[in-house]
Amino acid sequence: MEVSEAIAILLRHTMLLLAVVNPIGNIPVFADLTWRLEMRERRHVLNLAVLTGLGIIVVFALIGNWALVHLFNVTVMELRIAGGILLFVVAINGVMPRHKPYGRVEDPRMVAVFPIACPMLVGPGAITMTIIMTQSNGHVLMIVTALITFMIVFLVVRNAYRLSRLLGPYVGAVIARLLYILLAAKAVALVLDGIREFYRQLQTAG
Repeated sequence: MEVSEAIAILLRHTMLLLAVVNPIGNIPVFADLTWRLEMRERRHVLNLAVLTGLGIIVVFALIGNWALVHLFNVTVMELRIAGGILLFVVAINGVMPRHKPYGRVEDPRMVAVFPIACPMLVGPGAITMTIIMTQSNGHVLMIVTALITFMIVFLVVRNAYRLSRLLGPYVGAVIARLLYILLAAKAVALVLDGIREFYRQLQTAG
């Protein structure tokens, strides 16, 4: 693989993973969950949340594919179709949110792990996307993609209050919805890829 091709893949997959994680869309929630904490404690919580989210992604990049094959006996084709449907549901819920906001949790460390790290930063959609991208491009590129993505996430999360005041509620909402629309398009592409692979297998078997 050429360097330019690897860079293009990194950029494309970073944008996709960033769309799934969607830190900008969650800025108001980050601010709301940590507003009662002192500055130092707030930074500690957000640092722990980002590191926890990154750790989850790296673990699934390393063993997610092995777990699918050896523990669940799932093929890439099946994962693409199921993952595409799941990502589409995530995208629809993001564009037209119906869930209630998370309540505040008293333990700061628990806030970092749940709900900020999981499922806000790393939910089912991010895990599915990680496994699919690892299968396509290997562990090294996926881990580098995760590192770049969570460096951006770290900057967004650590500056949630400043960005919330800068963007305002409407601009942040528009950016979040646009990211989810792009994610929905990627979800449709995954389902179509899985269907094409299934059709090819039927032709080969026939």
